Amino acid sequence: MWAQFRLKNKPIGRYKLNQELRIKGIKQDIIQKVIDKTYKEIDDLTLARNLIKEKIVSSEIKNIRINPKKIYNFLLRRGFSIEISKSIYDELNNEQA
Repeated sequence: MWAQFRLKNKPIGRYKLNQELRIKGIKQDIIQKVIDKTYKEIDDLTLARNLIKEKIVSSEIKNIRINPKKIYNFLLRRGFSIEISKSIYDELNNEQA
């Protein structure tokens, strides 16, 4: 399934996946079924954490300090909900404190 392949290669949130499928001309009822099935298998929060772990490792290799606010905005641009983005933001702030 295209949606599962998309999430494995370039993780995105529900909102972004919805938008991409709408752009492809798929009807909203089908989009909702695909999103429900896809995210039943993969939890949003886990997906976001894995994405951020990759970003942190990449930043550590380049000796770049992670700014939690930038990570928060990055997750929002990737289509993750405000709640998920805020949760990751809080986790990063607690680690740096």
